[in-house]
Amino acid sequence: MDYDSFIATIQSYTIRDDAPIDSFIRRAESYLRTVTKHYLAEKTVVLPIDVGAITLPTDFLEIRTVTGTKLYKPVAVQAANLCENEVGYYRTGNRLVFVGEPDATVELLYWAAFPDLTEDQSNWLFERFPNVYIAAVLKEFHRWQTSSEGVQVEGQALQESLSIVAEDDRRGRQTGPLIMGAARWQ
Repeated sequence: MDYDSFIATIQSYTIRDDAPIDSFIRRAESYLRTVTKHYLAEKTVVLPIDVGAITLPTDFLEIRTVTGTKLYKPVAVQAANLCENEVGYYRTGNRLVFVGEPDATVELLYWAAFPDLTEDQSNWLFERFPNVYIAAVLKEFHRWQTSSEGVQVEGQALQESLSIVAEDDRRGRQTGPLIMGAARWQ
């Protein structure tokens, strides 16, 4: 599905020429960014530590891991109990502050916010799961219409769609060793 066919689909459901569909898309995306975790949303960056801290990327949502030559672990701001070769970190605003003696750089694996869907730009959620966008935008339409029944129906459709995203994420993370028998793979 491309952007134009998506808009046509939404318009076919709404049957309204005056509905601010772009507004519905932005509202839906602001909600979806907070609830959608998927392996396709993960990014890895190597960041230099400057005066004991790093500035988080602008698309940062949540930390998966912080790695370096030492062991990095989250700590409380007031009480960092660290062993030898450990570095603690805590978040303050858009920075990650390190406690102890960090490396010169760290590798940050994080969940990134997907970019806005526009006529010229797509994102992994829309490309892989357009049904999530359809349900979320239609939920916003029904909210605009003040139709509590429509909000409820599309809310349930959205939850079903998000459960498909979560299951795909779970399956995408399945890893482990292959067990090899004497003459065949099992």
